[in-house]
Amino acid sequence: MGERNWTHIIVHHTGAEEKDTEQVRRYHLSLGWRDIGYHYVIERDGRVVPGRSLDLPGAHCKAAGMNFKGIGVAVLGNLNNHPPLPLQEGALENLVRSLQQRFGIPAANMLGHREVPGAATDCPGRFLDMERLRSLIGEAEDTAPRTQPAKIYRVQAGVFSVRENAEVLAGRLRAAGFEAIVVAGDGEPTT
Repeated sequence: MGERNWTHIIVHHTGAEEKDTEQVRRYHLSLGWRDIGYHYVIERDGRVVPGRSLDLPGAHCKAAGMNFKGIGVAVLGNLNNHPPLPLQEGALENLVRSLQQRFGIPAANMLGHREVPGAATDCPGRFLDMERLRSLIGEAEDTAPRTQPAKIYRVQAGVFSVRENAEVLAGRLRAAGFEAIVVAGDGEPTT
């Protein structure tokens, strides 16, 4: 099974002050869902944790059929009560830019959950500035080449059991001009 034809990125907050992604996953599983509803969750320390496979529709936004065409990205926390932490903001920008480039999704198709036609919610919270995020992504779009390859290929540079080691390598790659994000995998402890 291959990845779906994603046309949108839908940004959420989890709306609560969960400890970590696994707590959100357990809650979603308790509702009878097959997995966590989001494709990615950004934890407080800036870790990007994969959720539901990109091969599957999401369970994050029924409005306008976005579960089937929008990649669900959630920031851990209630962003009606406080802004995202700086590490979360940086990780969100990097992740969204990476997904946008990977799937050819224009900045205009990056929406906060409440911006989806038919959605009745205040998600992703009053402290997450979608206009600013779209502006940052749009600036990158303006400087990007207009032609996109039919396929992309990913290079994985390493797997680490210590997050700091992964961050050091990601920092070296960024310093060399490569985009790099640190993604927590299945083997990550959930203490």
